[in-house]
Parts: sequence; C-alpha cells; structure tokens
Amino acid sequence: MSAGEPRELAKVQYARRPTQGVILGIDKHGVWSIGIAIFPVLVFLVARNLLGALVAAAIMAPLAAGGLFKTEAGIPLTMHVLKVLQFTRRKATGMTKYRRKTGPIVKGHLELPGHSNRFEIWETEKGSVVIWDKRSQMASITCVVASPGMAQHSVSVATPEEREGLIAGWMTVCGAWTRRQQIARVTVQERTRPGSVVVEQQQFDALKKTGPLAESYQQALNLLADEVVWRPSTITLTIDTGTGAGRSLVKSHGGGKAGVLAVCEQEMGSTTEALMQAGFTRVAWCTPREWAATGRGTVDPVGETAIDARIGSAFEGVAPELAGPMSLDEDKDYAETDSAFHRTYWVAEWPRIQTLPGFMGNVAFAESHHGYAVRHTFSLVGKPVPMKDALKRIAKDRKTWKQNAQFKQDRAGTTIADNADWLNLDAREQDLIDGQGQLEFTGYLVVTAVTRDELEEACAAMEISAANAGVELLVMSYEQQAGLIAVAYPAGMGMK
Repeated sequence: MSAGEPRELAKVQYARRPTQGVILGIDKHGVWSIGIAIFPVLVFLVARNLLGALVAAAIMAPLAAGGLFKTEAGIPLTMHVLKVLQFTRRKATGMTKYRRKTGPIVKGHLELPGHSNRFEIWETEKGSVVIWDKRSQMASITCVVASPGMAQHSVSVATPEEREGLIAGWMTVCGAWTRRQQIARVTVQERTRPGSVVVEQQQFDALKKTGPLAESYQQALNLLADEVVWRPSTITLTIDTGTGAGRSLVKSHGGGKAGVLAVCEQEMGSTTEALMQAGFTRVAWCTPREWAATGRGTVDPVGETAIDARIGSAFEGVAPELAGPMSLDEDKDYAETDSAFHRTYWVAEWPRIQTLPGFMGNVAFAESHHGYAVRHTFSLVGKPVPMKDALKRIAKDRKTWKQNAQFKQDRAGTTIADNADWLNLDAREQDLIDGQGQLEFTGYLVVTAVTRDELEEACAAMEISAANAGVELLVMSYEQQAGLIAVAYPAGMGMK
C-alpha cells in the first residue's frame, strides 16, 4: 500500500451465542431437568412395574420438556418457570417492596435492597473509595476515565484511526488484567444523563448583574440547561482478597483492613499508569462521596440538581451511607425507585456482521423522538479467565462439538450455525495464541425515566438504537431489582 492510499480500518465481528450445550444443544440445567424426569421412570422399570413407569412418565413429561425447550433468552423452560415461581413467592411475601429502615445511620455502611449488611465503605490515605464486600471478601475501586472518544458519532473529536489506536491500547490493558490473578472482575460503565448548569447559574446570580448583556447571558444559560448532556465513564476493578494471589498480597502488606487498602492503592497506581499509556486523558479515582453520588443520582434523578449544586464545595457528592434507595418496588419488567422508573436489559447478542469498533455509539447517543438523550447506564462486566483455563475450556468445547456432530451425522448433519460455532472456537484459540487475554464480558443496560410513560418511550428509542448497532437487548424479566442494583452501584456483585 502506498503512502497516499487510505488505510483500511480494522473491523470487528462477534459470534452468536454458543448453542452446543452439554449435548445436542442442551445445557447443564436442561440435562439435570431431563435426568430428574427420567429417574423415577427408570426406578419403576427396574422394579418391572410398567403401569407405574407409564404414570411416572406422564407426570414427569412436563419437566423433561422444560429441559428440552428454551426461552428467547436461551435458558431452559424449566429454569424460566422456576424464576417465575421465585418471583411470585417474593411478591406474595412482600420481598419485592423495599423501604429503608428508620433508625440511626451507621457510618461506613452501605444498605442496598437484597444486600443488607453486606457492604462497607472504606477510604484510602489518598481519599479514594474502597467498597468492601464482607460476604465474598472482595474490594472494589472505581475511577472516572476520559478519552478522545471511542464511540462513533457525528460530533466525535477523534478520527477513526485515533479511535482504533485507543481501542488497541485498551485491549492491551484488558489483557494485562487477565494475567493478574487477584483481579476477580472488571466493570466498565458509561452513564448518560441530562446535564446541569446549576453551578454556573449560582455564580451568575451572585454577580447580580443587570442589563441587556446579563439578559442575553441568562437566555444562553436557559438554552444550555435543556441541551447539555453528561456522559461520565468509569472503570471498577474488583480484587479478590480472600483467596489465592489476592490473599497473599494482603498478607504481604500486613493483613487485615490496612493490608487490603494497601493492595488497592497499589492496584490504583499500576492501573493509572497503564490507562494513561493506552491513550486515556484522565484517570481519577473516586472519593466515597463521588461514588455515592452516581448511585444516588440513578435511583433519584429528581434530586440530582441538588447534588450538582454542591459541586466544588466541601459537601460535593453524597454521604455513602445515604447512597442507597429509600424505596424500591419491583415488577416483572421494571422497577420503581425514589423518583424514577427503570428497566434493565441484558445484551443477548453483539453484532454478527463486520462493523467498525465504536458501534456502541448508537446506544450511548440514543435519543427519544423529542430529541432528548435517553437517560441510561450501560455496564460491561468482565471476568478474567487465566490462559490455562481458557485453553482448557476451548478444548472441552471442541470435544462437545465433535460429539454433537457425530449424533447429528445420522440425521441432517451439521448446520451452518454449528460450523459457525466451530469457527468461533478457532478464533478464540487464535486470539489466545496471539497473546490476548480472555475477559468473559456480559453487557447490561438500565434505562431510566421519571415517569412510567417516559420509560416506555425511552425504552422504545433505546431498542431501536441498539438494533441499528446490531445489538440485541432482552428484558431481564423477574430480575429487575437485582439487575438495577448491580448496575447502579458497581461493587463487584456481578449477576448469576
């Protein structure tokens, strides 16, 4: 290629969700369902009780069928029914309605629906927040990051080549995390919310200016208040300090809380250096009040203006003890908190055709038909997989594919979809050989609105934008509370 010719940009393409399962597309939950259904039938057959076997087969047939058939989300029908029953039980016992208990506020404790007395808020010597999970013995640290812009959008200041270089640097950082055994989870978030000019308005009001110029400036502020949109991006690292390498590191730093904080500060330093080398222009580790303000603003967007008014003051942000919602009511496909309605989606499919990196810009910049940005939080949760384990999983998946192919050979043979699964295994193995680490990423998206009607409108706009990006969103039915809390408060909880 000559120097004058434009260089072709690298493109990305994702494989569909694996469908091989344990055998013939049936996953382990389906195998268990079928096994449990067959067991009593076999017992009667061994006892030579044919009538009993027929009766048992009739009774257990729905359970076996539930293991064979899957829902739109790709889970066995049996598991879906179990999820519905669990939600029905929770609703009947009042567990889908949460109200914060009255009484003294315990400093340093974070109360979240479904996670009572689980999290503590710690602070390092430099003032950065550490979310301590007492149950799993994990510590989470969060930083706000800025870059020239990975997303494709008409107002992006980055060229496609610059964006490609930034993504390459980002992938290098991700690969390094997979080789650090103490890193249990990496959560990348992008939050879109209406901006605020409350601080600028306060400063202008303090000047007490009058006249035509002041009127013109006030009009500009009014227009800006309707147009400005904030899109902060954060990265949360969850460090496993209870087992393996993380536990050894904590002991080497003296053990206990002091050891955990020392390990977190060490991780902050190395991560900051890696991200800056990768091309990020800002890496700022959150204070406890900054971290709390994000979650509080998600569940109570009406109160965000008051939170914004404290920017730059001694009381900037929110006291972490008050970050959790005051109330939460969960329904099948949405959740209602203090002053907002939310719907949580799971990213079921990524683009399966070649597309440029930055395709998620369609989601990040989604707008309603009124022209307003859709308030949402996109969360990408990655679980590092060591190289050795990743290669073992690929070998196991290859064995499963071959077994399924032998079963199918006597019938219609393997399909194009089956062959696509095989090619995906080749691509995964080649990436590992090339030195890329493996992060098992799962995407979640929470759409937020002040009223129920606005929520439906915002969700419709978001689903269209996601479809334009080649992304398939599925509502996390009967799991709205768990999904919302895990996304709004990045504390390394993850989802099952």
